[in-house]
Amino acid sequence: MKTFRRVALPILILALVACSQKGFETGLLVEPRPVPGIDFSPYKTWNFGRQGEYVLTGNGTLDDPAFRQSVADHTTAEMTKLGYAHVVSAPDLLLMFHVIIQDRYDEVKANEAYNGYDMAWAQVSDDDVWKEGSIILFVIDAKTGQQVWGSTATAELDKQSTADTKKTRFKQVVTKMLADFPKRPAVAP
Repeated sequence: MKTFRRVALPILILALVACSQKGFETGLLVEPRPVPGIDFSPYKTWNFGRQGEYVLTGNGTLDDPAFRQSVADHTTAEMTKLGYAHVVSAPDLLLMFHVIIQDRYDEVKANEAYNGYDMAWAQVSDDDVWKEGSIILFVIDAKTGQQVWGSTATAELDKQSTADTKKTRFKQVVTKMLADFPKRPAVAP
């Protein structure tokens, strides 16, 4: 039994340390959500859906119109790389982003079952509370109004990042989200 404890305790500590590692690249989760059976060959053009509508996140940087414009410009460049033309009127596809910011916390340390015990590891600190951001991308067939593709991305928001860092990371996330979007075949000249 003592041997088991000697082996199990270091493994448990290593597992806890590994799970607590927070960072942009390790904490980013991107999940493409294609709709089965969709033929993308008829789609050639796109535009942003619901122009002018934007749900405020409460984050000054993300809610800034200049920030949103830079993300829109980056999205346009990424869609162009994929072979889709950005048009103002009569697009085939509509792209809509929705951003959510939520407060998160270490649920184990905040568990009331540990109240009243003197366990240093179970004391909640500033590192155990963070904000998590999620981006949801909806791609809609403009003629039918049906969703044809989607993607979600979730990551911890860095408390120390500057506006430029946030802009760079947001663009990186959009690039990763669109990486699985169906590419249009190159048209022969």
